[in-house]
Amino acid sequence: MFNHSIRKMLAVALVSVPVIWSGGTYTAQAQDAADVEFTLTNNTGRDLTHFYIAPTESDDYGPDILLDGVIGPGESSTVTIQDGISTCSYDLWATFGPGDGVGVGDVYQTNVNVCELPEYTYSN
Repeated sequence: MFNHSIRKMLAVALVSVPVIWSGGTYTAQAQDAADVEFTLTNNTGRDLTHFYIAPTESDDYGPDILLDGVIGPGESSTVTIQDGISTCSYDLWATFGPGDGVGVGDVYQTNVNVCELPEYTYSN
């Protein structure tokens, strides 16, 4: 199982917080936030090399929350969003490396309701 842990900066409106290395999950954090958490699973034959998340109404995904990490085929990690805004609708952007399954490159999903999402899975 993928065990790298980070916190990422998620710039939303005027809220921006630095990236901090932490234990167990990827976290986008800002002040006065209501946490939203889901499991990100890679059930493809390719490494998930980059992952970005942004509120649907924003064009700013911020930096890659995986930094230099990778979620390999069959691996999962927890994503926690603490961005201080009251929306559940987010856009997800994943980049996959070479291998079997989904195409190499970027995969976008828009208007994902992360508040009702216990798990988000990329599959072949």
